[in-house]
Amino acid sequence: MCYTDSKTTVPDFNEVFTFKNGDFESESFSAPSSYEKSNGFFELIDNQLILNDSIKLSIGLINTDSLVFVDEKTSYTFKKLNDSLKNTESDKIVISGKKFEVDIDGHHYSNIGYLDGKISFESQPFEESHEYYKRINHNGFDIIFQQYTMPKIIRGVKNDTLKLVGFHKKIYQIKMWEK
Repeated sequence: MCYTDSKTTVPDFNEVFTFKNGDFESESFSAPSSYEKSNGFFELIDNQLILNDSIKLSIGLINTDSLVFVDEKTSYTFKKLNDSLKNTESDKIVISGKKFEVDIDGHHYSNIGYLDGKISFESQPFEESHEYYKRINHNGFDIIFQQYTMPKIIRGVKNDTLKLVGFHKKIYQIKMWEK
């Protein structure tokens, strides 16, 4: 399940969970010094998800494709990732050290570089700036976590174009090709 908070304009963090047979794995990223990987066991008791007997998360909604945690101030929505998004050739796809043209649901951006754990933006609507990113493989999903924006899953390559899916308020179809 991948974090897709629908109430905020910009995600505060990126996180992915896997729940299987009473065990969980999670990975989260919000900045270079804020990457965490954890695992353990879980229980569902009375609308609470309990991780490792110590972390209690209140469940606002659970269904076949969504899990929503709630607290006094906000809610956190996680969406189930379809196995069709898994990428078996992720080790062959290199993004680090390259610049790309990017199309997100028909909106074009140029000169986006993935360099040394930072993404550089050199085109509109961005001023020249940098954000941090972390690429992970979580149970077969090739995921790019990026500061201040939605997580992206690399689906594969077709005709020298990377095909990705982004998750936030909706599912975004993303294409990237090397500049």
